[in-house]
Amino acid sequence: MRTTSLLKILGALLPAICLGSVGSAEAPPGGRRDAQAALKPYGSLVGKWRGSGQPERGKIKGAWREEASWAWKLSADDAALEATIDKGKYLKSVVLHPGPKPKTYTLAATLADGSSRTYQGADNGKKALVLTADGAGDGVRRITLTPLHETRLLMKLEGQDPVNRMFYQLGEVGYTRDGVAFAAGESGPICIVTEGRGTMTVSYQGKTYHVCCSGCRDLFKENPEAVLAEAAEREREKAKEAK
Repeated sequence: MRTTSLLKILGALLPAICLGSVGSAEAPPGGRRDAQAALKPYGSLVGKWRGSGQPERGKIKGAWREEASWAWKLSADDAALEATIDKGKYLKSVVLHPGPKPKTYTLAATLADGSSRTYQGADNGKKALVLTADGAGDGVRRITLTPLHETRLLMKLEGQDPVNRMFYQLGEVGYTRDGVAFAAGESGPICIVTEGRGTMTVSYQGKTYHVCCSGCRDLFKENPEAVLAEAAEREREKAKEAK
């Protein structure tokens, strides 16, 4: 009797278990898509930049040159913006992640000497994103990223006095985008993954699509059906908002 009852219970639960298994195979809401949306205000960073650094603005003595390449770093469950900096005086690379709270950000940096440091900041509604390292120490303690427009970017690097905790400027790098960009809202190819500036192409089932960087290219190649489904969903949401 008990065995029969147990079999009936398992038989009733089996369809739900199977449905749950099918549902879990699909990409869950949130994850990469939420992180990607949180970083969208800084998606214009993607691309190659030529930088001219100065200890103080307008002073040539001590000036240097460097180049930065920004790209999306995407996986099935996460998104970040990363940059490698060639000949950087203070930084070798950085990775910008969304923070634990809305409109907060975390920057993981590899400094010029190879050491690592983490910076935290928040979107205060202004153009500049100010990211500060916790605690005290030498070297770069605060980084300010200011996207001026599609072709210009400023990065200010500051140290901090260990006694009075006041910040002082170490240097400022003015970046110019390598190549010609189109302004926001201007006609031109857009990335199928992030809706950024389309600078390279990928193909699937005889059709060609634009992507903005190697990170988006790799994500598309890994699962083009999922990327195209997300793009179609974005278009449906835009159509609803337009009504």
